[in-house]
Amino acid sequence: MLPLGRVGRRRLLAAAIATAMGLIPLTGAASTYNADPDALWNQTESVSADSAFYVVQSWWDGTARATQSDPTQRGLDELAQANADLLSAHSLLLRQRTDPGAHPVAVIDPLLAGIYNLITGSHAKAPVGSVFNWINQSLLTLEGRGSMAEIVRTLLKDYQAKQSAAERDLRPTAGLDTDALLTANAHREAAFLLKIKAVSNPGDGLAGLLGEVEQSTNAVAARHHGKGDAIGQGNGNASTNADSKHGQPKPKK
Repeated sequence: MLPLGRVGRRRLLAAAIATAMGLIPLTGAASTYNADPDALWNQTESVSADSAFYVVQSWWDGTARATQSDPTQRGLDELAQANADLLSAHSLLLRQRTDPGAHPVAVIDPLLAGIYNLITGSHAKAPVGSVFNWINQSLLTLEGRGSMAEIVRTLLKDYQAKQSAAERDLRPTAGLDTDALLTANAHREAAFLLKIKAVSNPGDGLAGLLGEVEQSTNAVAARHHGKGDAIGQGNGNASTNADSKHGQPKPKK
């Protein structure tokens, strides 16, 4: 298959975004107006971060947060997005290590692969999935997110930005101790950053950024520690909930 030219890829990107606007379930950032840190780790992901349509979803969610008149709710939404960025970064790195490449399209690929293999005697894992993967990769390259490391780097940068915005916007309200919430959530984020480090490798070029992100996360916990009531103690709870939410195995004890 011949690669698309620059003009062709731009047209493909425009057509894909227009199609996505009509097809993908664009749901705004969820409201989680309570003091339970677990609620900030259970957000629904409608579009994967390695999809070319992720930029559309991010724009939509950002618009929803920008129009939120309640700064406390906006801060909670930003904190939830920061956590979602960490979950996505871990999922992508883990999948790159354990199951890279194109994935079969349900029903269609097994049928076509069976016919193709019978005729040619070769083995095709995902003929349709490979085409979709090539189109998606072309769009990602056009967006400047062509490699998995670039996608994860973008997620980690967005995590830092959302975490800072949440710290700025959150305001104490009746029944919501923001200092305690930020402290507990930062501890869980720090624990999850260790999981991301465990599935990354030197070739990713992420070590420096991960160290910077870890320092900023620990600084958030230090700034708010002891200012509020202790809630959500136990760093493992959110990691366990997040793992089960994303179908990842719980760590062995």
